[in-house]
Amino acid sequence: MISLPYQRYQIGQCIINCYDMTITSENNTVALPAKVFEFLKLLLLHPQQTVTKEQAIEKVWQGNIEVGKRGTGNAIWQLRKSFSELGQQPEDYFKTVTKVGYQLLIDPVPITKVVTHQQQKSDNKKPIFIGFSLALIACIAFFVSQTATKLTQPPINAQVKPERITHFEGVEERPSISPDGRFMAFQWRKSGTKGQLYIKNLQDEDAPLRQISMSHDTEATPSWSPDGQSLAYLRTTVDNQCFVHVRDLITNQDKQLDNACVSKGYLHSLEWSPNGKALAYVKATTDASAIFSYQFDTQEVTQLTTPLAGEHDLMMSWSADSTQLAVMRSQDNMQAKIMLYSLDSNTTTNLISDETLIIGMDWEHTQNQLYFTALREADFVIQRYDFDTQTLSAFHQDETISSITINEANQSLYYARHISQEHITHRSLKDGQIIKQLISSSRDLYGQYFTATNELIFLSNRSGNWELWLKRQNENMMLTNDIGMISIPSPSPTSSLYAAPIRTHGIDYNELYLGDTQNQTLAKIEQVKGNVRYASFSNDGSAIYYSAFVNEHWGFYHFDLATKKVSLLLDKNIKFAIEDDKNGIYYTLDNEPGIYYWAISDGSVIQAANDEAQSTHTKVNDSLRAKDWGSFFYQQNALYYLERSDENDLIQKRDANGQISTAFTLPAMSIRNERSLASSTDGHLIVSMQGINDADIYRIPLSD
Repeated sequence: MISLPYQRYQIGQCIINCYDMTITSENNTVALPAKVFEFLKLLLLHPQQTVTKEQAIEKVWQGNIEVGKRGTGNAIWQLRKSFSELGQQPEDYFKTVTKVGYQLLIDPVPITKVVTHQQQKSDNKKPIFIGFSLALIACIAFFVSQTATKLTQPPINAQVKPERITHFEGVEERPSISPDGRFMAFQWRKSGTKGQLYIKNLQDEDAPLRQISMSHDTEATPSWSPDGQSLAYLRTTVDNQCFVHVRDLITNQDKQLDNACVSKGYLHSLEWSPNGKALAYVKATTDASAIFSYQFDTQEVTQLTTPLAGEHDLMMSWSADSTQLAVMRSQDNMQAKIMLYSLDSNTTTNLISDETLIIGMDWEHTQNQLYFTALREADFVIQRYDFDTQTLSAFHQDETISSITINEANQSLYYARHISQEHITHRSLKDGQIIKQLISSSRDLYGQYFTATNELIFLSNRSGNWELWLKRQNENMMLTNDIGMISIPSPSPTSSLYAAPIRTHGIDYNELYLGDTQNQTLAKIEQVKGNVRYASFSNDGSAIYYSAFVNEHWGFYHFDLATKKVSLLLDKNIKFAIEDDKNGIYYTLDNEPGIYYWAISDGSVIQAANDEAQSTHTKVNDSLRAKDWGSFFYQQNALYYLERSDENDLIQKRDANGQISTAFTLPAMSIRNERSLASSTDGHLIVSMQGINDADIYRIPLSD
């Protein structure tokens, strides 16, 4: 073991305690594995110096090269993750010297005061609040930008301490418990790799993990058959195609059942019926997502639910008798609701409405209760709905709960809890080098640049709720104050104006607001009707393009700022659109990958909308993923967009001749989903990044 002259040190805001191998900040404490703590001690011995990987292998792993190579990477990962859990910024403490080693950036200060054991250790842990992936949730529709109904009553089991079930490097998600309660299937996405399926023995901690899937594709959302002998799951290929599979765990035979399924974020989008006769899962339709079923006896695929255009049924859970499904339905940047679908009568009834964020759901059959996650202020709360009494209560609260599942055998609930960091970078388009970086103690997302005023508008929860913020030189100011659910803003290219769809308190749809950063005003545009989603300005700043749901139809609209006139341009379910310097429009469609171009041959875009002969629509890109629907912009006569591979996130350039080249690359999945690229000054761009991404699975009892 590495010997230090003192047993306790302070670095920055943290106390390092060698007595029990813990790190403490305020009243929050994280315990480290022995080897990770030995590695930290080595860094403490050599502050402000580079500790090489060879030194770490020799001192910590006693010269075992193969084990040490993996161990050093895991150790620095665990240290960064632990400091994040304590609300610290790991980059303030640790630096990676590429291909050489690591540095501790702060000199440790010895603590010589004698303390009691009670002072040495605290059982409370309070990680910083972060979200999905939207990826979390990465990857779901932009729910994470919303506020929610406040929590008026404390959770039923507020004093229950969750038990950590997994603690691996990377993201452990989407747990599913076998019918006998002995095994847990889950997705594990190690750093830099795709998600794969594993089975953990819950009754034998020493039993090794069993890897179920070993393909080159992403495999997720496991669901056990009632006899415990098979797993259904979703497989997503390199070209982003989703397939429904079933694997026999006895013979290891695998069978593909259907395609065009939807695997979004960490949502529970596949479940085996309790009677074993069917699978329910999410499939994409033309402009929506619906629940489908696969019948094993007839091999018949049937659409069960019928959402409207722009609505998405994204999760489901079966009743005990397999005759009903609880279904979560949502719209972009709008409320989520839970409905009860009857297979016998083919009807739906509303159970729970006006929720903002639901990303986990499961039906507990013994007590006939439905559990689901909901966002309450800055915390995630597992809610419990009792079907018999028709009452709703808060069950368990945590910072970053995503997917949940019930263990019927021992009456407990398992959930995944995430830790990540997200920030905004200002980069060079030439080589991707960072010019400026915006990092807060919370999350800063979806930065948009004002060319006219050299300001940055962005979403952040640094105030506790999600609000619009403005960065002006060295000053950060909040533009909104608990007005409601804020969507991604769009700045004018010629002034200090910005447009933002906002769902204010008390209504269930987004309205379009116009703000001005100079005089701090924000007002609803009364002429704009319907449920509005993402907006953008014309290049001359005279008009706003937006998509809206009016009279049960999605349309693409134009609002003239001078005349206040609204014009319907296209009767299409357009997700997001921007104008180029030729009066043409680049746009994406809901639920569909790729970018389209609307070329205007003569006149204005309004004239072209009235005369189809003056325009053509062409798909110019297939590689932009549907979940990256807004990650493209136009600058200097070229279209820039995000393309992802297994190894990298690529910023691609499509010039005026249609030639494709790579501007620069970043590590895979380091750029957030949705609208994470934005134009800046010529030769620069704004990128919303995600840093550390880790999730572990926890267990809590269902008893009050």
